[in-house]
Amino acid sequence: MNQLESRLSRLREYFDENRSLWPALNQILSQTHAPLAVRSMHETGVLFALFPGLEQIECLVVRDFFHRYTVDEHTLVAIQNAWSAPSSYGELLREVPQKGVLLFALLFHDSGKAHSEAAAGYAGHVEASLQAGDAAMRRIRMPAPERDTVSFLIRNHMELSSAMRSRDLADPKAIHDVAQAVGTEDRLKALTLVTYADISAVNPSVMTPWRSSQLWRLYMAVYRELTRELSEERIADAAFESGAELVEGLPVRYLRTHSQEEIAEHVALAVKSEARGVAVDIHSLESAWQLTAITGDRPGLFARMAGTLAGFGMNILRAEAFSNRRGQVLDTFVFADPTRTLELNPSELDRLRTTAERVILGKLDVRDLLKNRPKPKPLSRKVRVRTAIRFDDEASTTATLIEIVAEDRPGLLYDLASAISSSGGNIEVVLIDTQANRAIDVFYVTVGGRKLTVDEQSAMGEELRKACTPA
Repeated sequence: MNQLESRLSRLREYFDENRSLWPALNQILSQTHAPLAVRSMHETGVLFALFPGLEQIECLVVRDFFHRYTVDEHTLVAIQNAWSAPSSYGELLREVPQKGVLLFALLFHDSGKAHSEAAAGYAGHVEASLQAGDAAMRRIRMPAPERDTVSFLIRNHMELSSAMRSRDLADPKAIHDVAQAVGTEDRLKALTLVTYADISAVNPSVMTPWRSSQLWRLYMAVYRELTRELSEERIADAAFESGAELVEGLPVRYLRTHSQEEIAEHVALAVKSEARGVAVDIHSLESAWQLTAITGDRPGLFARMAGTLAGFGMNILRAEAFSNRRGQVLDTFVFADPTRTLELNPSELDRLRTTAERVILGKLDVRDLLKNRPKPKPLSRKVRVRTAIRFDDEASTTATLIEIVAEDRPGLLYDLASAISSSGGNIEVVLIDTQANRAIDVFYVTVGGRKLTVDEQSAMGEELRKACTPA
């Protein structure tokens, strides 16, 4: 710390120029002890050398009856609260894919209070915080998608608390309005954590059990509204100069979860699929891989795709399945490559792509691939996950929602999707998430274009329970 403090002038000079610092900073801000790292940066002055704009909130007092801390201390406490949130909120943090982005947003969410003319009004303080955050993000060359998320969180960091105070949470319109403002489940999760952390950092007694339960109630209601929308609201008019055939009839959520660049890539992939009836793209992400496939819909397709990745020893982290009115299916899988096979052996990338296309076209039986899939390591009894299967007919007007919580293992998604297909179900929409050894899979399923009957739910439930238990 002494050495850092003695070199602050040189650090300021170095950081004064725009540099590509986000990859390294993101790694720091994503770690388990990130709050301690930020506090240490604050105490040594490194934080102000990196972001001079934050110096204006150091020891800044907010003169009201509620705020116990100065603005800079409030910010540090909020960051710590997000990382040490209890019970359900702690689980929520584990589901947030971009923890560094979340922490960065908290770092700047109140930075606009440094301006006395802005501090008097909520709108001014938020706008000033957005400007300070944007300048900092450009300075460290943060990529545009991450900048958009940070700006969203800063702009809306008081929206949920405002809804708790001024809206009837039992009013469907209130929930619908919040869902429209939030847009996606990932943003909802991050915004809920920002809200929890921000309120808790006003003073230690503000986040009462009742207020905590109200925030969680709001989160669950908005989450349900967003997921119900998956199957009910479809894109009627794509309004694209090209590619309208692919986009029209997809769920509205597709437009909210994909950028214009990604949509353009999907349209190009759809054009490529016309020659052979299938097209598969695989590319690396920052810390994972993504497989995207476009083809005609057919029974058991999603299960076969999941089985292909499992057969190659990949761990599926997230997955989405969309279908349009033309019978085209757009499946996306984000997966980890634990043995770095694709990175170290580029030829394996082409083999995986070719294998996936052959499986989709029915030229290769995915069960042959799964014969050599990795065997799961036995887990301690202390970390075992109890299987839970829930059917919900109220979440959608057109399909039955099936939520499955089970112990994750290689091939689980394939086994679950196969159980649904073999029971006569058609997977309309799927949301997959994995937290450590805990898989949370949500399927929207129909049988013959309608919801499942009670008997069909019972029979499918038995098959799903069997699928959750490895042979």
